[in-house]
Amino acid sequence: MVAVSGAEITRRPAPRSALRAGGIAAVAPLAAVFGGAAAAALAAVGATALAVGVYLGRRDAVDGGALVAFAGVVLAGVNDAPALPVLLGTVATVLAWDVGGNALSLGAQLGREADTSRVESLHALAGAAVGVTAAVVGFALFAVGPTRQPVTTLFVLLLGATLLVVALNR
Repeated sequence: MVAVSGAEITRRPAPRSALRAGGIAAVAPLAAVFGGAAAAALAAVGATALAVGVYLGRRDAVDGGALVAFAGVVLAGVNDAPALPVLLGTVATVLAWDVGGNALSLGAQLGREADTSRVESLHALAGAAVGVTAAVVGFALFAVGPTRQPVTTLFVLLLGATLLVVALNR
């Protein structure tokens, strides 16, 4: 005999998933502030849209919010923000997008009521480790390279890497 519950599964991520993704995305405007108020505002709008998208279970809002937050970080880099905040903002934006997308997938599969905190935390930590490692290697190459390139050069490389990640994720 199979026990059947009358409760319907809410196919959206848990509210704490939006807090986690939004908290990570909040690093982007903090990093973008080094490139001016416009860059920080753009990144803040994107980070907010990303967090709201996760809460509502809207993948288009998560993707769009991440793109706008990344545009804020790119604008900061174009406005001659130091390389370290630009790298940090880029890693945070990509990580928030990944964490948000993972939360949406888990919410669709298991529902809002399922306790996915441990698997989400592990996914976020693994993603952070990959992102920080890539940023450290990129910054080290940038800092000790044979010539000092402008931050814009570093940004173009990061943009290419980000687009590659997006393309491979689809």
